[in-house]
Amino acid sequence: MTSLAFDGIDSLALLDALPVGVVVHGPDTSILYANTRALAVLRMTAAQAQGKESLDFRWRVLNTDQQPLAIEQLPVNQVLATGLPVEGQLLGVVDGQQTHITWLTVHARPLRGAAGGIERVVVTFTENRYARADIPFKDIVDSAQDVVLVTEATPLQEPGPRIVYVNQAFTELTGYLPQEVIGKSPRMLQRADADPAARAGMGQALREGKPCREVIYNYAKSGRGYWLDIRIVPLLDLRGQVAYFAAIQRDITADKERADELAHLAFHDALTRLPNRRMLLDRLGCALQASRRSGSHLAVLFIDLNRFKQLNDTHGHQAGDQMLVEVANRLGQRVRGGDTVARLGGDEFVVLLGELGTDRPTAQRAAVQVADELQQELARAYTLGELTCQGSASVGVYVVRGADAGTAEQVLSAADSAMYGDKQRQR
Repeated sequence: MTSLAFDGIDSLALLDALPVGVVVHGPDTSILYANTRALAVLRMTAAQAQGKESLDFRWRVLNTDQQPLAIEQLPVNQVLATGLPVEGQLLGVVDGQQTHITWLTVHARPLRGAAGGIERVVVTFTENRYARADIPFKDIVDSAQDVVLVTEATPLQEPGPRIVYVNQAFTELTGYLPQEVIGKSPRMLQRADADPAARAGMGQALREGKPCREVIYNYAKSGRGYWLDIRIVPLLDLRGQVAYFAAIQRDITADKERADELAHLAFHDALTRLPNRRMLLDRLGCALQASRRSGSHLAVLFIDLNRFKQLNDTHGHQAGDQMLVEVANRLGQRVRGGDTVARLGGDEFVVLLGELGTDRPTAQRAAVQVADELQQELARAYTLGELTCQGSASVGVYVVRGADAGTAEQVLSAADSAMYGDKQRQR
């Protein structure tokens, strides 16, 4: 190779000092020059490289799918065929002696002579260290505790996006083996009850090639439902294009059920599962507002179990708890679907009857009739394990229209006073 002088400096020495690979091809693709960095990457000596044509490489050139690159796609051949430069082509190089792939970012430019024809093609390249194949990523993902599912980026509509990979955690959670889901859409794990907002959010992110995070309800092979905190991220190929989507999924069923239980307990009694005082007052407030608009009467039945403390003291709290649960069941079975049965605490229960009509005497009779039926129901014998006992209850009835009522607390207090009046009469 001929050395050229430039201001007293050997230009080839300059090229050899560059950290960038430089290869100069003739118009027949033969190598006229390769600098030290290029020879190191191509794993050749200068003598081996001299005169070598692109069709005669002893190494394999791969595309981003790690498949042999077509001859016409080699950067030098593209420039000679089109006369245009090649910018930022990504390819891999591996020779027959090794399996390690060296990934390169390649640029190629034509050098034209006085007549305008291409006399040289200068190819430069840098090593792309981010495209690594030596880290066992698959082994790492296979052993991860979180579910990992990978789909193709296209097509997004049915039958896509098609699943191309699931890890062991996916099989443990869903019961599906990889061969049962590969090639199918993740939609197979969903049913009509999937949150439409979550599905729409994921769909939009996939169309835009952006990451997203949603909580969604899926179904296992057995039909068991489970909650997922799912994060979807696009996976780019070496050209920077979205090639796949990876869904990293965490089973949050236990956390979701615990949160739902805490939310339920904020408005419900833990023992009987009935609405508690907080929810009762909220529903009573809504019923009063509806009554003000319609003029219809409502009734609050305040119920107190007689001699309940004696049962607790004699037979223990377990028997008392069993009786409270049975009372809740009996009350729920004797009222209309739109009425509310609540437990205030201890042995006190409340029944809220709405929409009793605009005529007060009629509403009063209807409420008293329900109270009598409930008293009869609660007076039936209770079987509490091996114990059988008789029960009874005092019921206060307070009938009111929203226009005549005060606050929900005041209405509840009036029903409480009516209950004490009934208790005194029974005594």
